[in-house]
Amino acid sequence: MNEGMVIVQAGGNGLFENGREATVNAIMKVVERKRKKNVRVAVTGLLRRPACNEEYERLHKEVNRDLHEKILAMKAESIRKREIGSSFLDIDDLIQAGCFLEDRVHLSQEGETKLSQRFIRWIRTTHLLMEGRMD
Repeated sequence: MNEGMVIVQAGGNGLFENGREATVNAIMKVVERKRKKNVRVAVTGLLRRPACNEEYERLHKEVNRDLHEKILAMKAESIRKREIGSSFLDIDDLIQAGCFLEDRVHLSQEGETKLSQRFIRWIRTTHLLMEGRMD
């Protein structure tokens, strides 16, 4: 058994070139590959980018919504089969405009700290669930 934990934080650099569907499919392929190895996976979705235009904001929200729906469906199936599940970590409300550097694309120390704390909370919770499952 190859249990473990992985957090998938995809970037939005190719969002315009690749489009919504291809971006979602690429992220879900990573999730499915890890799940086949019996690994718990958390997906953060794409970060907002205050420096980008409204089109990026619209696309990033659509991608995140699609990912959230797919992960929820996967989680429901996992519960039904009593398998290891996956999670979607919604970080849009967590990472506000003040959490970015002056370029308004990359996270500041404050943004990195908030994101790291959210990851740590998921890791701890997941670890506790895994311990309970092994009893």
